[in-house]
Amino acid sequence: MTYSLPLIDLLLRGYRWFEDGLLSRLEAAGWPELTRAHSLVFAHLDLEGTRVSELARRIGISRQAVHQTVGELAELGLVEVVPDPLSRRAKRVVLTPLGRETVQSAHAIIQELEAALADRIGRTRVAELRRALEADWGPPTTRR
Repeated sequence: MTYSLPLIDLLLRGYRWFEDGLLSRLEAAGWPELTRAHSLVFAHLDLEGTRVSELARRIGISRQAVHQTVGELAELGLVEVVPDPLSRRAKRVVLTPLGRETVQSAHAIIQELEAALADRIGRTRVAELRRALEADWGPPTTRR
């Protein structure tokens, strides 16, 4: 009997392929060196900014961990923390101009990585993969 990795492992491996390619290409292009944690914040940050508590919820980590990562990104000049216009007590993480440029570069790199993947495994497979991932999977099943 041949062992097959669980689908979740295959999805994670694919995610890491894209993330490793993205982070290494950003660094090679002269952008500040980013970590996986930085990448997660960028992936969950809305264009108009996002509250730290919302980032923590989306990523599934503590607010303290998000604060630490946001602080690192602020030191790199990629984000800033500003008052939330909807709540005096809340803070919002927003991209700086340098952060917006980084995101634009990241989007271009991701398109290049998708094209490279299509060259490697075929455009039809990439299109099928995209359709499967874009499909409505419904809510996760509950325990039996």
